[in-house]
Amino acid sequence: MTKTWLIYALGGGWGHLTRALSLGRLAATQRKVKIITNSPYAQQVNNEGCFIYVIPENAGFSETCLQVREILCNTAYDRLIIDTFPRGLGGELVDILPNLRHIPQILIHRDIKPRYIAAKKLRSFVLDNFDKVIVPGEGEDLPFCDLPMVQHTAPWLIRNSWELADRITMRSHILKVDETVKTILVCAAGRKSELSLFGKLALHLQQKFPDCAVRILAATLPRECPEALWVSHYPGIECLAAADVVVGGAGYNTVYECAAVGVPLVALAFERIYDRQERRAYKSYGVQNLTDTLLDEQLLRIEQTVSFLLEQAELREKLSVPSYINGAVQAVDCIEQT
Repeated sequence: MTKTWLIYALGGGWGHLTRALSLGRLAATQRKVKIITNSPYAQQVNNEGCFIYVIPENAGFSETCLQVREILCNTAYDRLIIDTFPRGLGGELVDILPNLRHIPQILIHRDIKPRYIAAKKLRSFVLDNFDKVIVPGEGEDLPFCDLPMVQHTAPWLIRNSWELADRITMRSHILKVDETVKTILVCAAGRKSELSLFGKLALHLQQKFPDCAVRILAATLPRECPEALWVSHYPGIECLAAADVVVGGAGYNTVYECAAVGVPLVALAFERIYDRQERRAYKSYGVQNLTDTLLDEQLLRIEQTVSFLLEQAELREKLSVPSYINGAVQAVDCIEQT
C-alpha cells in the first residue's frame, strides 16, 4: 500500500496552507500527501504534487466540522499531521483523534497564545493524543516546548535556496523592476479585510519614495492602488527575495521567509485570536499596536525605518540569494520516523 500523509491545515489567510505545502511538496516525492484547508486562496496556488481538500471558506461551523470528520474518518492514511490547533480550529478534533490512535499523530506547534492553551487545557490534550510535537523554527520557549516528545526544526520554507533565481532575474521577471532601482515590496498576505490598509500604505510609500520602485504583493488588486504597482505571484518568497525592503505583517511565513533570503522586514504586528504577531515582530523591525487604520506616528515610523534600510541596502549582495536551511526537509524525516 502506498504511504499517505494527511495534513490538517485549517485557518484563514496564506499561512497554514503555505506551511502545509512546504512540508507536503517534499514528502510527496516518496508518498501521497493530502491537505485539508479552508484558505480562501486555495484555488490560487500550485498544489505542489499534493491533493488538496478545499472546504469553502464561507462554510458554517457545523458544515466545516462535518466535512473534516468525513475526510478524517473515511480516508486511508498512515500519518496524521495537525497544524497549530491540537483540538482543531473549532474544537472538532476532540472526539475524533482518540478514535485514530492506531495512526501516528503529529502536532506542528507554531506559537499560539498561552491563555488559549490554558482555557482549552491543551497540554493534557496534546500529551494524550499526539505522538510527536514539531516546533518549526519558532524558538524553545513556546508553551509545549517542555513536553517530552518535542522536536525542533529550522523554519519551514516553500522553496529551498537553490530553487530561487538570482535577484536580477526575479526583479525583472516577477516584479518588473529595473535592477538599478531600489525596491520596496509591500506584502499583503494577511486577512482580506487588511488589503485596503496595505493598498493605502503602498500608495503612501510610492509618494514618499519617488526614486524607488514600490510594489504590492497581493492575491487581488487593492482598489487604492494603480495596477502598475500590483504583483500577484505565488509563492511569495520569490518576490521577497527580489526586494531591498519588505513591509508586511508579522505572520509566520513573512517573517521567516524574509529572514531566510536576507531581506529586511518592517513587520506590522496585527492582533490575532491565536497568533502572537507582536512577539514575532521583534525578530524584525516591528511596528506594534495596529488597528484598521495606521496612525500618523506609525506611518512616520514606517517611513523612517524604510529610509534607514534603503540606505543600508547598498551593503547587501544583490546578485545571489543567501543559502539557508529549510526546516521542512528535517520535518519530513522526523515524521517518517514517528
